[in-house]
Amino acid sequence: MNILYIAHESRLGGPNKSLLEMIDQLSGENTIYVVVPIKRGFLVDELHRRNIPVIYQHSFWWMIAPGGNKAIAFVRKWIYRVLVLHNYVCAWRLRKVVRQQEIDMIHTNSSVLNTGGILASMVQIPHVWHIRELRQEGLGFIDVWQPARISRFMEEHSSRIVAISKAVRDKYAEQISGDLISVVYNGVGEENLYEKELEKHQGDTVNFLISGRVSGEKRQEEAIRAVALLIEAGYRNLHLSIAGPGDTDKLCSLIADRKIEEYVTFLGYRSDLPLLRREMDVELVCSLWEAFGRVTVEAMMSSNPVIGADSGGTPELIKDGENGYLYRQGDERDLADKMRRFMKHPERIRRMGKCAYQTAKAQFSSKRNAERMLEIYRELMR
Repeated sequence: MNILYIAHESRLGGPNKSLLEMIDQLSGENTIYVVVPIKRGFLVDELHRRNIPVIYQHSFWWMIAPGGNKAIAFVRKWIYRVLVLHNYVCAWRLRKVVRQQEIDMIHTNSSVLNTGGILASMVQIPHVWHIRELRQEGLGFIDVWQPARISRFMEEHSSRIVAISKAVRDKYAEQISGDLISVVYNGVGEENLYEKELEKHQGDTVNFLISGRVSGEKRQEEAIRAVALLIEAGYRNLHLSIAGPGDTDKLCSLIADRKIEEYVTFLGYRSDLPLLRREMDVELVCSLWEAFGRVTVEAMMSSNPVIGADSGGTPELIKDGENGYLYRQGDERDLADKMRRFMKHPERIRRMGKCAYQTAKAQFSSKRNAERMLEIYRELMR
């Protein structure tokens, strides 16, 4: 099967990681081509390393980043409404690629870009539209069209819509026929698999980790406030590591105000998270809304139990009390209470971590994800 994937960006992010892992599984028996928006970046480098043909074609997103006052946002929305029309030109140019390479399937890797849908309608071949994010809840972005119009466009230009969690499916099913949407959980690479020995937790300190870009929607502030509450309550056997790029000035000020500098460490961007996780005990996922929770699965694959907010797709991954704990999103006291449970009962770390490892390995591997996607492709081809 000849498959044309359309990527929405070239940076290192969850959607592109998932795309690469899917390509790794499918490229052996299928011919893969990828459309990228710019000629450089993480995705392009990785595709070249895999000898995957790359096609450059810049399209515009049908959403804008938050920022500025309402008047500026209004003007920007109208500008992008015009710019998005350029995507019809992009699709027209890509018709040549479809014909020359005898493409059987078009797969758009994100919900923020509509070029693949336009192209598929032009050439009349199946189109899979992958929803890997919720633009407003998870990213804070602003749609340039009304959400109902975007959903209607996706429905009319898709052979199948793939949601990466039931939470995403349910959100879109409000405006898109549920029969068109399939849930396929993201796959995570086996390089994250590390089975820790089922032994008693070593040492008195429980090492917590929160990873991902430092930003408001990831809620690192919530984790810091929970640490401060534990210190105030007299608990000292903990340390929080924060791994990820971003501006930490506000967080540093909060830490200084609470006088907990010795209990929190900023690690910055880390390319060796699988190795780092071997030194950690428990991971925190405090995001406002995770469409799936790739970080959650990576942590589970590393035999680390996860304390996650009860929002988005996270409750689909964490079985409360078995492979981690759920806490009320936005409630730092509830988060602190769940952290305290591991500190008072460290024997739970390895036991629940073992369960997390087994769950992630069985349900969220790249191989399982690719097999499910291949089933969908074959069904659409029939």
